[in-house]
Amino acid sequence: AGDGQAGGGEAKVLRFRVTCNRAGDKHSFTSNEAARDFGGAVQEHFQWKADMTNFDVEVLLNIHNNEVVVGIALTEESLHRRNITHFGPTTLRSTLAYGMLRLCDPQPTDIIVDPMCGTGAIPIEGASEWPYCYHIAGDNNPQAVKRAANNISSLLRKNESKDSSAGLGVPLDVIQWDICHLPLRTGSVDIVVTDMPFGKRIGSKRKNWDLYPACLMEMGRICAPGTGRAVLLTQDKKCFAKALSRVGHIWRRAQTVWVNVGGLHAAVYLLRRTWESAEETRSFW
Repeated sequence: AGDGQAGGGEAKVLRFRVTCNRAGDKHSFTSNEAARDFGGAVQEHFQWKADMTNFDVEVLLNIHNNEVVVGIALTEESLHRRNITHFGPTTLRSTLAYGMLRLCDPQPTDIIVDPMCGTGAIPIEGASEWPYCYHIAGDNNPQAVKRAANNISSLLRKNESKDSSAGLGVPLDVIQWDICHLPLRTGSVDIVVTDMPFGKRIGSKRKNWDLYPACLMEMGRICAPGTGRAVLLTQDKKCFAKALSRVGHIWRRAQTVWVNVGGLHAAVYLLRRTWESAEETRSFW
């Protein structure tokens, strides 16, 4: 009987681990140090037991520059594949797509364009999380456009099954186009968000030297002067910096966030559109 009593009165000690995701270049600590120190505080306060492999609770510590968000993981499986069913050779993680979109602070009624959408990870994430914006996805590769269209169809089916009465669709269109000659009016877009060709897995570095400045010029043309912004991901940082210096009259760099994309050290740039008018590439716009 004594054993039974002891067993009944003993509360189960929760096991936990802390996982830290950190972005920003001015921190005096590593992700591991942040996780260790935060884990120590959690252990002290809740009397939980730290256990990296056999844990009941995973505490997430997200540090972005000087912003800290603490959360608890609700799913065992990573959310990075949550909205994509048709994968391409370099499909972007949904979580990274979300972070890029959040960086440009979309407002209701904003028109958001991904001119090199690949399989559509960014606009699909955008349409799911920012349904009061209008999202346009485009790519010059017909195979990519087909995959993006299939992913949009999957999202529509998912939405319909969630709420049978809602046949609302998603605020997203996909188009095949040429990045350097977009069929969009000058100054008609609020935000451009895209994953630039890396030159590692797709495309070549040599092509990027011509493509990047041409892309930035055309993005500048379609973006609204003064209020337009762009969030661009690239691993080809040297080429991007050179291209940006050539279009400094239309784009100002506001922020840089370093990210790891499948082991490649990449950068996400937030650019703001100046009031300067961009050169018209065609006489009839």
